[in-house]
Amino acid sequence: MLLDNITIRGFRSIESDLTIAVGSPTILAGHNDAGKSAVLDAIAFLLDAIKLSDRDRTYGEPGPDGAPSRVSETVVEGQFLLRPEEITLLGLPRLVRVRRAYRESGTNLEVLTAVPIDERLQDVAGQDVKTLKFRLSGLGLSEAGLKPDLVARLEDLIPDADKIDKWIPATTDLKRSLPRVQRFDATSTQNPEDAILTTLRTSYTTHTEDDTIKGDITGLTRVLQQRVTSDAEDLRAHIKRQCSDIGEIEIHPVVRLDSGLKSIEVSAVNARGEQVHLGQSGTGRSRRIALAVWEFNAGLLSGSNEDTVLLYDEPDTHLDYSNQRGFMNLLDEQAVLPNVRIVVATHSMNLIDGVDISKVVHLRHVTSRTTADEIADDSEVGAHLGAIAASLGLRNTVLLHERLFVGVEGATESRAFPVLFKLATGRQLQACGIAIWPCDNNDGALRFAQYLKAHNRDVLLVVDEDSRDLRMFSEPRLSVHELTLGTDVLTVGVREFEDTFTDVQWAACANREWPRTDGREWVPADFTLYRSGKFSRDVERMIRDNSTIEVSGKPEIMSALALGLRSREEVPEKLREVFELLIARAAY
Repeated sequence: MLLDNITIRGFRSIESDLTIAVGSPTILAGHNDAGKSAVLDAIAFLLDAIKLSDRDRTYGEPGPDGAPSRVSETVVEGQFLLRPEEITLLGLPRLVRVRRAYRESGTNLEVLTAVPIDERLQDVAGQDVKTLKFRLSGLGLSEAGLKPDLVARLEDLIPDADKIDKWIPATTDLKRSLPRVQRFDATSTQNPEDAILTTLRTSYTTHTEDDTIKGDITGLTRVLQQRVTSDAEDLRAHIKRQCSDIGEIEIHPVVRLDSGLKSIEVSAVNARGEQVHLGQSGTGRSRRIALAVWEFNAGLLSGSNEDTVLLYDEPDTHLDYSNQRGFMNLLDEQAVLPNVRIVVATHSMNLIDGVDISKVVHLRHVTSRTTADEIADDSEVGAHLGAIAASLGLRNTVLLHERLFVGVEGATESRAFPVLFKLATGRQLQACGIAIWPCDNNDGALRFAQYLKAHNRDVLLVVDEDSRDLRMFSEPRLSVHELTLGTDVLTVGVREFEDTFTDVQWAACANREWPRTDGREWVPADFTLYRSGKFSRDVERMIRDNSTIEVSGKPEIMSALALGLRSREEVPEKLREVFELLIARAAY
């Protein structure tokens, strides 16, 4: 059974139905205490890897005495994909919904399935003989025979009976078919032995599935001990290769057939021959050892037919960049395994930026309750958002965390704005929560702006004054994308961004960067001449025609002018007003 998505209700800070797709991988991002670990624990609860405690139940409405009270029901529901053999074994469709629910009466695993509307045909196999005969009598059927005959007689009616979907208790076979859970979290940082034990339990489980193992308990235990010990030796060698600075290491698994892989004994010797407890190693080294173990685990998982959900809780904490890249490679290796699903809770910008945006779920608190914010969706824009964002130079972390997205017309503005903003305000755009992206006169950029706005992102376009007359930024075109002038679109310049600056500033920049071939100085009048036309185009042509210094284009020219300014007052007043407005918008 492959876990496809989960819906959580009444679990810690998750009050109402929170649905999250489970993929390979799914990345959970968000600030501290936003609910990332709660989602991991909810998955573990669904798959019977942890037991629910009272503190896991969300606070509900205050009781009669005004004191906080816990909700009466906690439910984690999963949607699973069944393999053909599981469909046959369980008698369920390929896509099935299973939930684990806590109520005051206890915790139960339930499955949503079609059952006969007639209650006499429900849960037939679970009834006693007296009840079965009573049901048969009511249906006008024979009551003769033993219990198997009575059950068969009623079950013959089920295929043709009218049915409804109903939650019923899960069968033992369904419980056994649930994916297993393996978790990598902060415990493995402090004690890599936990990761080693978990990995060798994967080895143990894989070998117990082998039909070639035959014999009595003593013989089976011996064979399993030998096989797991062999895997432990391979694991030891792998750790040595990946973490050569830890010295010698020995791993001795202890196998008992009645209780599985119960424990391990791990000893390490450093380069000076001194015994070192792995849990007492430095945090970074301990994490590297644990990650080496989990790299080895990927190979064991590929040799197993058992479906597995891997839960990683901030796995790359204390790792340097090189080892963070190693962990990302590990995720790639595990993600291609058909029997594995992966959920990672992380703050790592490298990891969040290293996957497609559709795989990232941003969790945040709203009035102390967890909500999920997924940028990508099934819409036309959402389906291609990752590609659009990449083409605009926006990383996943920017899409998730920045407070204001400012679209400018092209590369000229996107290169000059950060310089001018810093000079005018004394602050960096990123520090203010502002992300700049070039529209490049692309209609896709408008659709992108519309999409971000629809997903509660604050979006502002800053364009040339004369752009409102152009097809792309005309009021009719903006209205199609649910954008309006003044609110969503600001204009700069007399006619365009470049003419915002004075002729004196232009002449000073040209003399510094592009001396004239005729030996005379550039003067303000050289630039005044082009104020009535397309200023930026005509100035670029004039500089090209009168200087031997090669000019790559308008972005280089405007960047040079911006870098040559030295004081806040040199930034045009109109631009300073725009920048202050951006800061105010980003502060909300």
